[in-house]
Amino acid sequence: MNQLEQIKKFIELRSSGQTIREIAKILNKSVNTILNWNKKYCSVVFEVQSEELTEFKKKLLEEKKSRLEYLNFNLTKIKERLDKSEIIMRYDKMLLLLIKLSKSIDECQRNIVLSEVSEKISVIDENNIIDEIYKEENIEKQEENQELRQN
Repeated sequence: MNQLEQIKKFIELRSSGQTIREIAKILNKSVNTILNWNKKYCSVVFEVQSEELTEFKKKLLEEKKSRLEYLNFNLTKIKERLDKSEIIMRYDKMLLLLIKLSKSIDECQRNIVLSEVSEKISVIDENNIIDEIYKEENIEKQEENQELRQN
């Protein structure tokens, strides 16, 4: 594996959440090399993580919208049957079912709105992610220094 392939693999592993030590073992590189790569390619790793997170949020939002469509469709069917009196069920049970379905629709709509709002807030969270990456690096450096001192 040439260096370019190793760097690509590093970016893939780091963006998936692997630690510096784990990556060093996988790529058979020193921890210092991986730390240097981490500093050098931090923005690329972050970009990959952001793209994956954005894609995940889009899929989740689509699932929520699909669920909302399904609930609304069933709500409409229940209302139609109630109007036509095609269902032989006690009215109070049907009404409870209607209320539960309405609550589910409301909850689904709230989740969609919250997802859309959190998309806007995620820009703020990006700075927190960068801070966490640097904290992890510092902890790993401190651990390495302690190990070196002990030896």
